Amino acid sequence: MTSDSQNGLPRDREDTVVGETFDIHSDKGGHSQDSKGDNSPVANGRGDNSHEEEEDDFPTEGCWGWVIVFGSLMIHIILFGIEKSSGIFFLKFDEKFQQPASVTAWVTTVPGGLRSILGPVCSLLTNRFSFRPVVLVGAILMCIGMLITAFATNMAVVFFSFAIIEGVGMCLVYCPAVVIVGKYFSRRRGMAVGIATSSFGSFLFPTLIEFCFEFYGFLGAFLLLSGISLNIMVFGSLFTRPPERKPITLSNKQKMFPEEKEAAEHLLQRPNQEGQLDEEEEYSDRPCHKSCFRTRSIRRSCVTKCKQNTTAIMRDPRFAAFCIAMFLFSIAANSAYAFIPLYAKQIAITDSQTTYVVAITILADGLGKVCVGALLDLGPIKPYRVLGYNLTLLLVGVAYLTLPSTSTFVQLCSVASIFGLLFGGIMSQKSVVLADILGVNKLADAFGILMLFQGAGSFVGPPVSGLLKDLTGNSNDGFYFGGVTTIVGALLFVVANILQHRKT
Repeated sequence: MTSDSQNGLPRDREDTVVGETFDIHSDKGGHSQDSKGDNSPVANGRGDNSHEEEEDDFPTEGCWGWVIVFGSLMIHIILFGIEKSSGIFFLKFDEKFQQPASVTAWVTTVPGGLRSILGPVCSLLTNRFSFRPVVLVGAILMCIGMLITAFATNMAVVFFSFAIIEGVGMCLVYCPAVVIVGKYFSRRRGMAVGIATSSFGSFLFPTLIEFCFEFYGFLGAFLLLSGISLNIMVFGSLFTRPPERKPITLSNKQKMFPEEKEAAEHLLQRPNQEGQLDEEEEYSDRPCHKSCFRTRSIRRSCVTKCKQNTTAIMRDPRFAAFCIAMFLFSIAANSAYAFIPLYAKQIAITDSQTTYVVAITILADGLGKVCVGALLDLGPIKPYRVLGYNLTLLLVGVAYLTLPSTSTFVQLCSVASIFGLLFGGIMSQKSVVLADILGVNKLADAFGILMLFQGAGSFVGPPVSGLLKDLTGNSNDGFYFGGVTTIVGALLFVVANILQHRKT
């Protein structure tokens, strides 16, 4: 890209005109092959401090965008129906293999951790191969993981199949299903992502899984779950590549604002000796993972650009604080669904009632994903969406601390539903908050980095909570540990937001 002094246009507006989502073409005849540029973000020329200059009037926010939302929703129903039934799997593995709680809890929550920690790898694969192929491979891996688990004879085999293979498959399914919705929407992104990640219907999975174990046994239950996992391939097939924004040509630049015309003209008139834009410079400003798969002549420049992009993202104070907050939150997040059934058993709640507690928590989780997303999209609240998300994160920690104070089925259902409602809002709005902090064009890379931190927390929480359970004989200390870490993370994010507010 040219420097600001050469074109007289601020850098953020120049990125809007000729950023990574645009291809700059010069038509020698002075005519464009496609002159329908009125709906492009450049033509509309709007922008604000929330990076919406990169997203205005994005042409994908239409009928097919809602088909993408439907496909993502169905994938989340299956994915989180299985993942959030980890407490049911905990009880079944404990009954069959009789291992310490720290080991069993870790095995049942590692899939969620791998789903998060392998986010950067999944971002790379998604940028290289697009959304659909990655989801299809992930669904196949989930099916294979369930099949091997069905025939497992010890916990080591379960760790390899249920934890590793299943976890890698979940990652390949989850990341594209979230990111693609953000790519298809701009003005209603919060609501669209909330609906897509709400996983309505996943609350039926604990009851379904319990039914499968009761009537078909350990082998039959996992065989059925392997078949259910393959249905993800059907919905992943809907994930077409989001259409790119229309090219800017010399013939349609009259539709731009004067300063945008000047910047586009300057860039279009920078041919190399062969009359084309310099290949290295052209690709070095596009999404770094995709660029690194180009020809050898630009590979070195692209690798350097990847490092620069990652470093630039991590230097953002709010993003860095957000990553730490999600790391601390994830210590509690994965432990919750594993230890709520164990705590229910501790206070003498029956197995059938325990299944209802998990189902109610998952149902509230789904409601939270939609309701919190819709709430944060409201006009008066939207400018303060990051702060609203921060408050929700703080309240999740308080609810987590309250869980071990319950002593009856009704009390546990009530507190668990509040926890699920807030938890769902946190999980669904991650990508939306990232877009507000860094901009939509950095979403894929930033989301992968965030998932790395989240996955690391997922590996820490369950073993520590399980160890506390083995040492004390009850699950209370695990809930206290998770609640405190979540509140500490929320407070760190508050400090970062306050500092950012003072700067602006």
